[in-house]
Amino acid sequence: IELIGQARRDLAYGAPRTQLWWRRVHEVRVAVGTIQRIFRDIGLARLRRTPKRVPRQMKLFEKAEPGESVQVDVKFVKIAGHWACQYTALDDCTRFRVLRLYRRLHQSSSLAFLGELCRAFPFRIRKLQCDNGHEVPFAFALAVEALGIRHRYIKPRRPQQNGKVERSHRIDHEEFWGRQRFDDFAAATVGLRAWETRYNHERFSLALQGRTPAEKLASLLPAPAA
Repeated sequence: IELIGQARRDLAYGAPRTQLWWRRVHEVRVAVGTIQRIFRDIGLARLRRTPKRVPRQMKLFEKAEPGESVQVDVKFVKIAGHWACQYTALDDCTRFRVLRLYRRLHQSSSLAFLGELCRAFPFRIRKLQCDNGHEVPFAFALAVEALGIRHRYIKPRRPQQNGKVERSHRIDHEEFWGRQRFDDFAAATVGLRAWETRYNHERFSLALQGRTPAEKLASLLPAPAA
């Protein structure tokens, strides 16, 4: 009893740490419940609970205008036993996306996708950011800048800098690739385009307060002239 009192008064130990201290230092085994009962019997108050450390959360933000920043990333998918590459471009402001499927992860695929996303987005792209993979070499950066678009590589081992497109790939896995099987590449291509339309125009997003990306985009684009 005296040692238990010492553990609380002098060392500020709770019952589990007192049990460990007894076992490691004094080679005595006592149940935690017994230690807690002795604490109460000798009138020692409960310790104040130390708040758990909250992990540092990155500041979340979104761009104010469509096209201000477009995140690009690649997701590997398996189709009929063969690997393919889903290229994804996501507008930081509206979450509006362009999805295309290619057989190989290669510079030519990246350049083809660059042309696709410039045609598909209904707004001008001002900045494009991606990781520094071998599929986006210096030639890709030159092609981006030739279109009048700023190009930015995210920092190595910092995928959170492209967090919105990374998160959208998890949605693709949960709601599209994880629920369907395709017999060949052509069928998967058609299916992915249909999923792109559904994601942009039909799927309500909690991040957009229940709106679709298309609805968020429509609220920001200028109204057509009468």
